[in-house]
Amino acid sequence: MPDQYIGEKKVSTIADSGLKTLGGIMVMTVSYEDGTKENFSSIMLGKIVSEIACDATALREKRMQPLVQEVLKMLCDWGIKLSELPYMSVLLNQSIDFNQKEALIKLWSAWGPKLLTPDDVDMITIDHVLRMQTINDVINADNK
Repeated sequence: MPDQYIGEKKVSTIADSGLKTLGGIMVMTVSYEDGTKENFSSIMLGKIVSEIACDATALREKRMQPLVQEVLKMLCDWGIKLSELPYMSVLLNQSIDFNQKEALIKLWSAWGPKLLTPDDVDMITIDHVLRMQTINDVINADNK
């Protein structure tokens, strides 16, 4: 089997993570030769894995071009007006921001009191999370 790359990183293995996206797409776990791992939807993975290494700019193009094509097709299918695009962009960014904050609240709340916003996390909880790391976690942080 020929070598496989995602960007400049050489792929060691690709395995089904057992997870699916909200839309039911399989999530694959890619392990690299440097010991790091990443999860990709099978759709994205099919567009970015290659027998040839590429730089970050080329990888970004591989990731974004098919996505832009799909979004444009969807906008056309829905008949979106050009005047609606700025508002759609605002709604999309607000939704992503909200979801990110909710995820942070859930993560922090697993270690301390229930939060109303991520900014409500206290230094005791932060210290507790940091102390839960082992020395091996700290040493290998760059390999995750």
